[in-house]
Amino acid sequence: MIQFRPYNVVVPIFKIEDSVQGGMKLVLKAFGNSDFQRDEYLVAIGTENATGVRTIFDELVLLGLTFNEDTERTDDFVVLAKEGIWWEVPWLISNEKGCWFIADVEVPNH
Repeated sequence: MIQFRPYNVVVPIFKIEDSVQGGMKLVLKAFGNSDFQRDEYLVAIGTENATGVRTIFDELVLLGLTFNEDTERTDDFVVLAKEGIWWEVPWLISNEKGCWFIADVEVPNH
């Protein structure tokens, strides 16, 4: 489970392994000093404000993930913020306690 922070950029590990040359090792190197959470399926990089979110987006794109500037969306990652999810992705389930990858056996009934 990924716990709430004011802003979390949440990425499924399989997207990192598929898209980032160097996989999780490179992501950990890039974000190692950040508010970084990880479970079996997801990673989340936390930040205190929307400006920090944009910085994280830019770094993720440099690492190999995608973000469509025209639609301001991607299926590679999502923002889980204090005001809710910024856009829906098919791989994430969330509630007031946190978020889970859809295949996680610990996901609560929703």
